[in-house]
Amino acid sequence: MVYASPQGLQMFGERWDRIVAERGAQAALYLADGRAITFHQLDAEARAARPTGDYVLVQGEVPQILRQLLAGFLHGVPVQLVEKDRDRRIPGCPPPAGTALIKQAVGGSGVRRCQFFTFDQIAADVDRLHAALDLGSRGAGVAAISCAHSFGLTMTVLQTLFNGVPTCFAPQPFAQPLMEAMRHHPRVFLPGVPALWKAWLMGDVRFDNVSLAISAGAPLTPALERMAMENHGLKLHNLYGASECGAVSWDETPGLRADGSDLGTLLPGVQVQTDAAGRLIVISSSVGLGYDESLPEDRYGAGSFTTSDQIELQGDRLRFQQCIGAGINVAGRKLSPGEIAEKIMRAAQFDRVNIYGARSRDPERCQDIVAEVGLPQAEIDGLFKIRACSLLAPWEVPRKWIGKP
Repeated sequence: MVYASPQGLQMFGERWDRIVAERGAQAALYLADGRAITFHQLDAEARAARPTGDYVLVQGEVPQILRQLLAGFLHGVPVQLVEKDRDRRIPGCPPPAGTALIKQAVGGSGVRRCQFFTFDQIAADVDRLHAALDLGSRGAGVAAISCAHSFGLTMTVLQTLFNGVPTCFAPQPFAQPLMEAMRHHPRVFLPGVPALWKAWLMGDVRFDNVSLAISAGAPLTPALERMAMENHGLKLHNLYGASECGAVSWDETPGLRADGSDLGTLLPGVQVQTDAAGRLIVISSSVGLGYDESLPEDRYGAGSFTTSDQIELQGDRLRFQQCIGAGINVAGRKLSPGEIAEKIMRAAQFDRVNIYGARSRDPERCQDIVAEVGLPQAEIDGLFKIRACSLLAPWEVPRKWIGKP
């Protein structure tokens, strides 16, 4: 069995014991039905769930994720995060020494891989956000987005485990479940992606008790930011980062940004530079150990990560230019063109399909999926699309099909 480093395990154990001693009777997790799980209860459940394998598979809804993460962390067994609607990717190599957390993500490269992190690297990202965003005074963190994604994970359940900030579970990211989850609390902070923020702002959601609104995962447009401010008096704070290195910068200002490319200022302890292609290089204590399988262009590990984003540096402020990686960003969800192409080829019995992302007319959607196939355009009809997409998840379905002239 592979265990996390003794030093990291001791560090986490001491932090968690202190949280339980200070807040044991308080709520660690607020459930959708109004019940709450205390820190004492969460601790007892996790200690009783002793892992039996080399990994703890962390998958499901927020209550399961929180319990499984804590069980793995307390027993020193690496935990692997997997979205509830995804299959687990078995790491292509043994986890490096000291691994505590394994993420599987597509990222800017467009290739789904595993990423390895130590306790110290996890804590560095969690604590950096906790201090910079003052999360200790913001109330409960609302888990309305997936906690198997780095953004949702670090802003909610990891804040609970490392800093004792309670998590409020919203079982569906729609207006009514969100309102029901938030209404019991005097103060909450709400992370979301731009597509969800657009739906919430145009719906019946009230934000009277939202102490901090954070948007990440895709570019935040000035129009959406202005809608939040003018219609709800709500400032949307843009946060930028990557799963490989954690949070990088955020817009801490109370007013509207003048430019949608503005990614805010660097978070404390994060250093950046650009390479010859203009790609951002992030140097920080939260950069992970590396991937399970490397590509020739990868620059990841030893405290440094080179992103797929071309960024302009203006002192400690960042301005986004473009992403030059193959990954497709659909409403904040990073998708692999290779995975989509393979499913279409298998379903339609093709030997070649070209999949890529194109800018969407809906800016909050970010990109649309485009499929190029070697058929006359007239043959790409409704029946063909149904067959070709039969193995795809709804968010993987191409919005544009291009055939032969």
